[in-house]
This record gives sequence, C-alpha cells and structure tokens, in this order.
Amino acid sequence: MELITPVYSLPGALAGIAILAIIGIVLRIRRKDPWYRFDKVLRRIAREVDRNLMIPDGMGGQIQLDYLLLTSQGILVLDMRNAPGIVFGGDRMDEWAVLGPAGRYGMKNPQEALFDRLAAVRALAEGVPISGYVVFADSSKFTKGTPSHVLTVSQLEENFALGSKNADDKLHDAFLPYWRRIHSALLAARSPPAG
Repeated sequence: MELITPVYSLPGALAGIAILAIIGIVLRIRRKDPWYRFDKVLRRIAREVDRNLMIPDGMGGQIQLDYLLLTSQGILVLDMRNAPGIVFGGDRMDEWAVLGPAGRYGMKNPQEALFDRLAAVRALAEGVPISGYVVFADSSKFTKGTPSHVLTVSQLEENFALGSKNADDKLHDAFLPYWRRIHSALLAARSPPAG
C-alpha cells in the first residue's frame, strides 16, 4: 500500500514553523522589556494595583501617582523610571546624571516628587504603613550607591515578596479599609461639583 502525502502538508508545516518562530521572537522581546517585567513583579507583590491615579494633594489641587499598591506591608507608592545605563544620583543631589546607550543626560532628582506624592497619600490614609520608591529598570546601575528611596525592579521584588498566605490575608484585611478610604477620595476628586 502506498502512502499518499497531501500536497498542502509542506506549506502547512512551514507556516506552523513560521508562527512558532514569531511567537518565540515576541516572547523574547517581551522578556527584555522592563515594563513587562515590572508588571509581573507588581502582580507577585501586591493584592491590589492601581495605575495613573489623580488624588487630592491636600492643598486644593491634585497630584498624579504612577502606581499605588496594597501589599502585605501596607500601601506602596511607586514611580517608575527607565534609564538604562549608569545613574549618578544621591539623596542630596538636585540633578542626577545618566550615562547610557543614548549618551549622557540629566534628570531632576525623582525622589522630590515622590515625597510630595507620599504626603498626599498619607493625608488620605493616616494610621497605615505607607512607603514609596522610585523604581528603576534592572538595566539601571547605581555605581556610587543607591539613594534611600530608590529600588531596581529586582530589589522591589525582594523587599516586598509575599510571605505566608495566612499572615498576608490578615494584613491585607487590616489594610483594606485604608485602601478603600483612598479610593473614596479618588471618586470624590473625579465627581463634578454639585449645583
């Protein structure tokens, strides 16, 4: 008995190989994308994650938050920076320098704006641990020491890793009313004035 190979099997096989190659390339690119890794870490360390929020600043205006997280350690405010290369910055330096693939450039000390954001969140949720960090992609290197409110994505994951489920559940339940209080302020800030 003679086996008959369909004519379409070779083109079908080539198409399948091409699709697998494209999927492999996309996955490789995504793994190198600092935002992709950052999002994965956020899902691992936090029970709740909000992005791009406007909250009352306590002075009649509003302030923008990159990320607000509910973790087992309290509420966490994060600013994300992607500055590949060597970063020269310190707590007392107004201007930081980055030596990266695109050359040398400066940036204002990002911790100053973070402190304003932390003050606004603390005004809404007194009585709960609130901390904040400027998070740099792992491609950023601080060769002269890391400023006090700066972490890389890997350090963020290490510092805020979830512990045992029971302990995390108890802490989550304790911090949840404060999280809801912040969200009530968000809804009030979004609502148009009555009248």
